Amino acid sequence: MKAYIIANGAFPKKKFLINELKNAPFVIVCDGAIKHIDRLNIRVDVIIGDLDSINKKLKEKYFKKIVYIPDQMSNDLSKAFYYGLNLGFDEFIILGATGKREDHTLGNISLLLLYAKSCKNIIMKSDYGEFEVVKTPCKISSVKGQQISIFCFDPHIKISSKNLKYPLKELSLPLLASATLNEALEDNFYIKTNKVCELLIYKKYL
Repeated sequence: MKAYIIANGAFPKKKFLINELKNAPFVIVCDGAIKHIDRLNIRVDVIIGDLDSINKKLKEKYFKKIVYIPDQMSNDLSKAFYYGLNLGFDEFIILGATGKREDHTLGNISLLLLYAKSCKNIIMKSDYGEFEVVKTPCKISSVKGQQISIFCFDPHIKISSKNLKYPLKELSLPLLASATLNEALEDNFYIKTNKVCELLIYKKYL
């Protein structure tokens, strides 16, 4: 079961992402993002959050869809994710979680590793590319010439790769920048590590 979560960051402009969203099986919207969904007349299933970012008119229009969660110790993206998880969804596509504010962007991206522990698959997309959490060893689909970045938050992990322009050979990644801006040589690439772990992969759209 797949759910789409729309956060209140930079709303996507790419036509293929808008079309994907229009055909989404289930849509959970963080409250402030409803203005974009309403403008495009996209069906919404749930609006969730502390309701501090939704205007009165839209609040009245969608009052039957609203789930109010005032908890200030959790952001609206996490509220939306765990709400969807409790409904039984195990695959998630997140849009609108980046842009606008760098602190929100970094925080939302880092949450993917936490969310991935509770679901089968989770991807965060923007107009520029997508983040995905993978479990090693793994084969990852790509496009020849696509830019690839790999992020690991454990300096004890040693990573090796195949089908990347700049091969990794038992390399540890002490910095977030240590394995960015690589390039896929084929329509898939492979990653293995010295022990099973979860990595964050970014694929830039061509």
